[in-house]
Amino acid sequence: MFESIPPIAQWLRRVAHWFCGGRDDFREFQERKAGRGYRARRNLCVRVWLGAGVLMLACPGAARLIPLFLAATFLSFAVLDEQ
Repeated sequence: MFESIPPIAQWLRRVAHWFCGGRDDFREFQERKAGRGYRARRNLCVRVWLGAGVLMLACPGAARLIPLFLAATFLSFAVLDEQ
């Protein structure tokens, strides 16, 4: 019964392609995402977030959670930026 319903991620991707499909910057972004370097940097971001999550579970408390969250976010943005 539920096999015919696509996952929400596929639906959102289809909407983004429909909405932004003709734009040059969107096309460049899709090409950049397909590259080996971007996938390697994305995997590094996943490892950063997994490490931050483990630290957040090991050391609970708002005084530690907020800086870890902000540091992981900053590192993710820094790693994914090509320049």
